[in-house]
Amino acid sequence: MLINLLPAHAEQQNTLQSKQQSWQLYKEQDGIRISQFEHPNGLVEIRAIMQVNTSLSGFLYLLQDVDNAPQWLDNVYRTQVLEQINSKENIVYTQFSAPWPAQDRDMVTYSYFSQLDREHFILVIEDATAFLPPQEGYIRITDVKAKWQLQKLASGKTHIIYTAFADPGGALPDWLVNDLARKGAMNTFIALRQRLPLYQQKQHPDLLTEIKKEPMP
Repeated sequence: MLINLLPAHAEQQNTLQSKQQSWQLYKEQDGIRISQFEHPNGLVEIRAIMQVNTSLSGFLYLLQDVDNAPQWLDNVYRTQVLEQINSKENIVYTQFSAPWPAQDRDMVTYSYFSQLDREHFILVIEDATAFLPPQEGYIRITDVKAKWQLQKLASGKTHIIYTAFADPGGALPDWLVNDLARKGAMNTFIALRQRLPLYQQKQHPDLLTEIKKEPMP
């Protein structure tokens, strides 16, 4: 059995190494770094990175505040939890306002988070289109794959990495889809940094208590 698994494992490692070597910088602005990786179908996967003053609890509280998601998620019109499977798993429905003349989009996703230790947090988002039938007036986004990775640093700041890929559906040209994805990631991270200070007041019950570190100036 081990022999049979080795080629698959080696292939996954090669794919990961290839992607790491193929990330291309799109833009770096005010400490936010946006990179892209082009898939064979012409669409790009986005990676956004920044360091910010936030606790892991504060970040999770922000993510779970679905009513205010449009305040920081670019082009998001409405977000709704369709089903809370447990305290760490959800099915979420999101509606996007598309720029004219494109039609508005929506997506259904399954998300779950885990904490490796007091200083590391991961939230994974996967496509869950089958959970909800197509909605009138919206084109369904599919093949959604995204991940938030957070690590507390010795400086007191938190290192955030976000990667995302999705197929927006419809007949939009690849160049427009990719341009919207790149700019949307930058706008989202700018707004994220502005919103995070509002969620720093308390410890989240589903996360380990953090070791307090004073932010460096």
